[in-house]
Amino acid sequence: MTEQEFWQIIELSWQDSPYLYKKRTKVLETNDEDLLTELSEEVYETITENCKNRLQRLDRKALTAFILLSEEKLYKIDREEIHKFTDGSDDGFLYCRCFILGMGEQYFNMIDKEPAKATIDLEAEAFGFAGYEVFEEKFGEEFERNTVCCIESCSNKEAWSS
Repeated sequence: MTEQEFWQIIELSWQDSPYLYKKRTKVLETNDEDLLTELSEEVYETITENCKNRLQRLDRKALTAFILLSEEKLYKIDREEIHKFTDGSDDGFLYCRCFILGMGEQYFNMIDKEPAKATIDLEAEAFGFAGYEVFEEKFGEEFERNTVCCIESCSNKEAWSS
């Protein structure tokens, strides 16, 4: 699976819910905090379910690649400069990063480049763990997490001052 295919799965998961897709499009233009707060629950529930439905169609190799790319992305934004704007405990910051990932490539890249655009307390834990859940459902075994990159907060040692 390429990075483009990875992001396409997330994008199509938004397009599966046209009303939410339209709201997200507005958020990507405005970074409106109220709309982001509304979308936080939707990413957690609806977009996660849409994504899980798409992941169910993947074979073992493609699903594994999706999970590993998710881990890489969550690791990449495990940075103190982003935490400064999202706040949260270790778990809370992980769930904020899951939200950022679930919002798709454009939002992810915006926060990656301009951490000050991140919003406090927006979480979507379920989105970050969707691939693991689908893997276990499909193959009857747990996926060994953190095999390439650890998703736990503060794992990206180079991105934290202490």
